[in-house]
Amino acid sequence: MTPDNAIAEEYRSLTPLQTRILTHQRYSEGASDVDLDVLRSLDLDPASALLDVGSGTGEFQRRLRAEGHTGRLCVLDMSQAAVDAAGAVQGIEGFLGDAQALPFPDAAFDAVTARHMLYHVPDPVLAIREARRVLRPGGRFAAVVNVAETTPLINDVVSTVLAAHGFGRGDGAGLISVNADNLPGLVDVVFSEREVITVKSTLVFHEPEPIIAYCLTLLRFGGVPDEGAERERVEADLDAEIRRRFADLGGVWRDPKGYVVCVAAK
Repeated sequence: MTPDNAIAEEYRSLTPLQTRILTHQRYSEGASDVDLDVLRSLDLDPASALLDVGSGTGEFQRRLRAEGHTGRLCVLDMSQAAVDAAGAVQGIEGFLGDAQALPFPDAAFDAVTARHMLYHVPDPVLAIREARRVLRPGGRFAAVVNVAETTPLINDVVSTVLAAHGFGRGDGAGLISVNADNLPGLVDVVFSEREVITVKSTLVFHEPEPIIAYCLTLLRFGGVPDEGAERERVEADLDAEIRRRFADLGGVWRDPKGYVVCVAAK
């Protein structure tokens, strides 16, 4: 399976992604609003033209419209489900395509965002170059990625269970290929100036069920089939292992996490 097809397959349904997003919204300790951090970093004029590369569930675009953004809003994603979700928001232009070859002319946008998606791109520097190409002079680019060591408890329990069944890590290990440690350097290759905003937080759970639900959304990363007896065995063992570890932690599961917003201007 090619990288493009793998991404389209992973996100053919947005339900797992929505589960992960809701988990972070509900169980993060303290204020943690990545989309707000991105918007603040861009300092958008309401009439600005914005391209969101890797649009996800469409909530970012819906928020922009709800908060009075009147300018052009375009999204590009390799998942048809993501394009459809964003396109369901009134006035959003959706495009199915590749971040490394944006189907837009030079200097078409005032802002370009790449939220939690550069680790899906074979050549992230090329994707950043394309973002800069379609920016107008003075336009701003904002990229978000996690810190490399984010949610270590969740990652460990998923990778341990999957290894016992002969699968890959399944903890999203590929998602740390671009992280807080190396993103600034990648942006520096393309832009002459940038700043980094770092946000640290913790996922805090007082019951095991939301941890289990979150971890189940990661199984496809390890190559576990969506259905069948093999899937059922993995799910049963993952459920049991999470409950055992939760009890060992005394009934409170605290998992540190973090992300960075890297912002640059053309």
